[in-house]
Amino acid sequence: MIRLAGCFFAFALGQAAEPPVRVVVMDPLALALSCSCVDGVGQRRYDQLAAHLEQATGRRFRFIYEESLDLALRRIRSKPDFIIGKDAMVRFDAKRLKLTVTPLADLTDRDGRTTQRGVFLVRTGDPAKRLADLSGRDVMLGPEEEAETHHAAKVALQQGRLAKPAKLDSAGAIDSGVLALSDGEVAAAVVPDYLPPLLVGCGKVEPGAVRVVAKTPPVPGVRLFRTGTTDDALAKSVAAEVTVLVKRKELLAALESARGFVKPLDQAATWADWRGPGRLGQAPSLPKKLPGPLRKIWSAKLTGPAVAGPAATAARVIIPDKNKDATRDIFRCLAAADGSEIWQLDYAAAGDMDYSNSPRATPIVHDGLVYLHGALGDLHCVRLDTGAVVWRTNYYRDHGAKLLTWGSSSPPLIVDDKLIINPGGRDVSVAALDRKTGRLIWETPGHAASYSAFVVGELGGRRQVIGYDSASVGGWDPATGERLWEHVPREGADFNVTTPLIHVGQLLLATENNATRLHDFLPDGKINPKPVLTNVSLAPDTCSPIIVAGRVFATAYGEMYCLDLKNGLKTIWVAEDDMFFDHSNVIGGNGRVLVWTNSGDLLLLDAEANEFKPLARLRPFGDAITASMSHPAIVGNRLYLRIPNELACFELGEK
Repeated sequence: MIRLAGCFFAFALGQAAEPPVRVVVMDPLALALSCSCVDGVGQRRYDQLAAHLEQATGRRFRFIYEESLDLALRRIRSKPDFIIGKDAMVRFDAKRLKLTVTPLADLTDRDGRTTQRGVFLVRTGDPAKRLADLSGRDVMLGPEEEAETHHAAKVALQQGRLAKPAKLDSAGAIDSGVLALSDGEVAAAVVPDYLPPLLVGCGKVEPGAVRVVAKTPPVPGVRLFRTGTTDDALAKSVAAEVTVLVKRKELLAALESARGFVKPLDQAATWADWRGPGRLGQAPSLPKKLPGPLRKIWSAKLTGPAVAGPAATAARVIIPDKNKDATRDIFRCLAAADGSEIWQLDYAAAGDMDYSNSPRATPIVHDGLVYLHGALGDLHCVRLDTGAVVWRTNYYRDHGAKLLTWGSSSPPLIVDDKLIINPGGRDVSVAALDRKTGRLIWETPGHAASYSAFVVGELGGRRQVIGYDSASVGGWDPATGERLWEHVPREGADFNVTTPLIHVGQLLLATENNATRLHDFLPDGKINPKPVLTNVSLAPDTCSPIIVAGRVFATAYGEMYCLDLKNGLKTIWVAEDDMFFDHSNVIGGNGRVLVWTNSGDLLLLDAEANEFKPLARLRPFGDAITASMSHPAIVGNRLYLRIPNELACFELGEK
């Protein structure tokens, strides 16, 4: 007994000696750092969060409140385990101090947002009504480390179409610009959007003395970071605890937050191309189940019909649109955080064709540039941050091609620093442009264009661009444009709409008149014209197939098919339903299949099930008429769906 008691005492001493978890709080709205003059603003009680974490983890927590990271380090004389603060400020200080930080969670504000904006303030009597009215005038930006008041403000001014650039100066503190504005030293000042009520409440600005004329694009707001020294198990435990606070109403009130902390978007995750990464129709992962109903995070109104789908990054969403009288193409860049418009490109594009004349091609986002392709052959390269045009061309005007009956729909394909396009001219059937300048690198004669998208991969030991033209499927050398092979299927008259699918050195083709077949390749890189596998039943007109768990999925004319790729492309199941008429899009990942139909139904399927039995069937837009041919986009836990006059962002279930 004495021996056991001694062991227990030693254990208790060890526990007591364990150092506290150090958390630096740099949130300007924390009660300890803010002016608590306005109810519900600037009074975040992180002490209550500390108490919750102590109870949940069994560890002691020490919260250190400082306006900068270097001041905090001087106090604690060691590196912290966690940091809570504005993204830009934490990263700015951490870089200067050579401290590694990684975001674990984002704090939602009272409106449920995880972002912040800068606001352009002018004196109430100033005639300025929009950014363009600040042309040539003095504007004081916020400190450099305040992203929403410095960098984002510069982006807003670039997009504001000022006749003459504004005269910019940087403030030393977040309220310096407002004080200068009040004294008449500048025409406008940029401050964080949370600051104006605090300035009025604390008596630094007279009520009604200033007003907002514009806002900056959103930037990441307050985040919880781990440092490079944080124990992995502790980081995982803390992240798990703070992301379930939505059920603790008293704690949400203490943090002035609608939903508490939420998991951050994966900044590396994108849906920046047709059918996602590699044009394979695969999401990095799909949820095991769908919540019912889906939570709509935001929606943005559109004016044109639903044809082209969005491209998306963690920060931005690019969606093609059309004006109401169908005479102009409009490409909108929206903030992924809240759907607000950051910039738009609009140009004349009048013409008549079936299924409207709105853009058909998904935008392509790559290395800070966006490639925008309209149905009438217009192709623009613009900057992702500002929408400024870098170069432009027109398939039909500049390459001697003819407008297709249903419009130009093939999105360009990026291969290295080349942009592969399919104008379909007799002398310029396929071409490669320098993606940065638009300069012609090579051109290849051939047939008219198809409605399909090109892909790139290694087949038969040779890297090649694969795609359809109006008469055949073929391969091209991406370096020179040389046509490597041409295959005319048994039924030559095909619509060639679906995207070829490269899979483990083989090529899966599925079209309306020639059904589904799998081809091998010869050692010289040419296709073996005789398919190794066929399925004569699945003959999709527009639905490009996907492969999940060794199975092929697609829809066609009121039916959905599941084929066994490992067993001769035999049909495992077929489901007949009116929702599969007209058009559907399918996405695979994580052993799941997501189906978005023209009727507005969203299905989640188990790819390995031997019967059609949806795990979920939802209608995200309710009874609204969707009539959508647009391919969805998935970034992290967000699903983007388009219907005729709306783009909506939904929250998917847990992975």
